[in-house]
Amino acid sequence: NQLNNVNLEREMSMRRAKSGLVGKQSLNLILMAGHAGSFREIDGGRKIAKKTNRKECEIYASPGELREILPAVERTSQDNQEVIDMGGNVVIMQNLFYGIQEQSLVALDIKIGKSTASRAQLFESGEKSQVGAFFKEMKMKLYDYYTKSSTRGWRAIPVNDQNRAKIGRNSEIFIMEQLERVTVNKDTMIINIICQLDMIKTKLEQSQKTFIASSVLIVINLQYPENARVKLIDLAHPIYVNNKLFKKYKENFNEGINSLIAFFKNCATE
Repeated sequence: NQLNNVNLEREMSMRRAKSGLVGKQSLNLILMAGHAGSFREIDGGRKIAKKTNRKECEIYASPGELREILPAVERTSQDNQEVIDMGGNVVIMQNLFYGIQEQSLVALDIKIGKSTASRAQLFESGEKSQVGAFFKEMKMKLYDYYTKSSTRGWRAIPVNDQNRAKIGRNSEIFIMEQLERVTVNKDTMIINIICQLDMIKTKLEQSQKTFIASSVLIVINLQYPENARVKLIDLAHPIYVNNKLFKKYKENFNEGINSLIAFFKNCATE
């Protein structure tokens, strides 16, 4: 009995340790890609179930030319017992942080675009009333201005409880501080990140859709920084080629991603 108790206690300890790691990874993902109520950890933390809107769910279900630049996802069926109570428009996505120790994780969520809200898109999509769309656009215009997104073309979003507005305003400093944590193969890592950002840029240039307020997610394992991964996330506000707003927001995305690529190229030369 004593031996069984020891083995049981050891097993419970291992489960708690694993749960703590997975929970931290999931918390980071939630902070980077939406609201806590929209996510659920499944498959032992290897995957995340995300509650999306209809348009985002459709894009994840049929990514087409964007497949290579999105997190690996699969559209869930309504009879999936792990997510059945989440309702419709749920996608299962890869937890990009799974297996990375907390102290080895560098995760950068970078919002793309000088403008991160459109009154017309919010109203036409039915997401907001005309009044609600107006106030949301005004709020985001002020935020874009304060964080310097409106001139820089992008902003960093912290993955913890730090001051988002302050870090967004000082995005360059914040990212440089995170990159300073990398002590090996840093040049190779930055070149790899630039190549993946270039791929995202190219795929969106060739696509019949663009996005408002999408982000690039950069995940670095400090043990193997040269294998950094970059994915496009936050696809809730697509604009299609037949929309009069398409050209404006395609340029908005292009300017932002070009500015971010230039920033990382400067990092590589320092």
